[in-house]
Amino acid sequence: MKKLFTLVIGFLLLTACVTAPSAPQTQPPPDSVSPTESQPTLSPAPATSDTTLYISATLHIESKFDSWPADTESFLNFLQQTTDAGIRWSIGGDIGWLENADDAQEIVQRSAAMGAQWDNHAHSPNDLGKIASILSSWGVTPTGVVSGFLIQDFDGLQSSYAYQGNSWSPSVIWGGVVCPGHKEGCDDLSVSLYRPTSSSQFEVHDPSGKLIKLGGGSHQLADAEALAAHIAQGQHPYPVIGYTIMVEPETLRISTSATDDVNVILAFVERMNAYPFVRWATIAETAQAWADAGEVAFQIND
Repeated sequence: MKKLFTLVIGFLLLTACVTAPSAPQTQPPPDSVSPTESQPTLSPAPATSDTTLYISATLHIESKFDSWPADTESFLNFLQQTTDAGIRWSIGGDIGWLENADDAQEIVQRSAAMGAQWDNHAHSPNDLGKIASILSSWGVTPTGVVSGFLIQDFDGLQSSYAYQGNSWSPSVIWGGVVCPGHKEGCDDLSVSLYRPTSSSQFEVHDPSGKLIKLGGGSHQLADAEALAAHIAQGQHPYPVIGYTIMVEPETLRISTSATDDVNVILAFVERMNAYPFVRWATIAETAQAWADAGEVAFQIND
């Protein structure tokens, strides 16, 4: 009997050893990914909340008649609709349009009442004082932004311009071109914020420079969205980045596009608003935000 009891106890112990759960096993670490594999390698960057992308919008009404708004009410309705969606407009009117278009004063005053800002758009520095004087005489204070600017004229820019008792001073350069006519290779299409050194060293940042240069990129919607996606991934870790979309006043479509009309632009606004770091601002407001954030200079040329 004692022998039988011993055999039963032994059998039970053997069964328990077989059926009891085993201790958890530590999984070996996965093999490291080689640099040639598809996982992306990102540069070290702060959280996306530390980078703010300011998007501005601009229209340039040139002196040539075929660039003028085709219809006053349609033009102003477009501005109102996009402004209601959140876009902040920076508009430039060349001297020929300001002096000769029958609806120039109405467009300037009514758009300003919507919140649009008027920059000093001149292809000759000699017109800067007169343009500022015209805008001021219509009750609209021009910003300190210069657009339509030839880089070769940078060294000759004065600290202030006077015309018929009115004084105006530049503080920001938007874009810049190396040759007139918007021909291939003429326009600065970089996304950048810095203080240029001189005409010959225009892309060199001078911390003591008097003028801020904002490069608004290619002005296309797709490139703005690509930039936002890169920022969300941790690329371009600068406190303030600016980008400008550009609309042709005669077509009310994105510059060089045959399809990007008001409906496409409004859909773009909705998509961009999904990014928590996107803000809508004028060109002047973007430059001020950059200065307030410590003036971290950068140039993005891709």
